[in-house]
Amino acid sequence: MEILRVEKLVKTYKEGKDEFNAVDNVSFSVEKGDFVAVVGASGSGKSTLMHMIGGVDRPTSGKILIDGNEINTMDNNKLAIFRRRQIGIVYQFYNLIPILTAEENISLPIELDGRKPDKEKIEEVMERLGIIDKRNSLPNELSGGQQQRVAIARAIINNPTILLADEPTGNLDTNAADEIVNIFKMTNKNYKQTIIMITHNPEIAKEADRILRIQDGKLVGEA
Repeated sequence: MEILRVEKLVKTYKEGKDEFNAVDNVSFSVEKGDFVAVVGASGSGKSTLMHMIGGVDRPTSGKILIDGNEINTMDNNKLAIFRRRQIGIVYQFYNLIPILTAEENISLPIELDGRKPDKEKIEEVMERLGIIDKRNSLPNELSGGQQQRVAIARAIINNPTILLADEPTGNLDTNAADEIVNIFKMTNKNYKQTIIMITHNPEIAKEADRILRIQDGKLVGEA
């Protein structure tokens, strides 16, 4: 079942009188339950691509369909609700709220949506991610790997249609990075979670089911 379709996507920026395409006529699709890595050098356009898929940025032209919903035509209010309910995003630098505990950070997307958190679901996710004993800890009391686990739990707690990860291991040492990649593989397998992971690390990319290669804004290969 196709869960994501990107059609002829273009993102154009201006530099003075000049224009350049950070993303240049990119098309691909992703099936439900796929684990896809997008690789490319710094400045290749891979993060710009992810931000458009995540509804954080809008394309200059082209289409993005998530579970049949064309998100690039949604108004800002509808897109904000769709993002909150259907898209999970994990960043390199965690983006946890420093005054909230691990459990409160994980519950935040649910509460922002006006719903009551499911304590059993939160405990189950924290248990699977190995952070149940850190539920009452603040972010500054956690290691980098533990903070990223909390960020992943927060991103998947709503059962998003797609989980996007932008260089999720870029701020971690090798051992912690391996643990985070294994967590992505676990969530992909156990929760049937569709994952698109941006990385510049070819070894980490090899852990995915598919690898898309971006160069100068263009999709130049797939493995």
